[in-house]
Amino acid sequence: MESLIRIVNDEDRQAFEWLVANVGAQRVGAAAQRLAAGGKRPFVSALCRYLGAWPPAARRGRSVAPVHTAVGDLHLARIREMLAQSNTVKARAH
Repeated sequence: MESLIRIVNDEDRQAFEWLVANVGAQRVGAAAQRLAAGGKRPFVSALCRYLGAWPPAARRGRSVAPVHTAVGDLHLARIREMLAQSNTVKARAH
């Protein structure tokens, strides 16, 4: 069954083992075969999404990281100002 799934690192291996232990080998195997039907081996994360089951560590890691957007928002505001000025200059030229 592992040959049907793309395991890149130790975290993937642990997540796969958790899936087998908690969801069941038969269900994981069937899902892996369905996802691999396109000819490409799916990542463990795709298998988790398909089964609707996430290892506790993977879930915890996703929700902890805060997203900081202040710098990006500042740059977008400056870009909008530059575009507005550019459009004003073009409108005066016509």
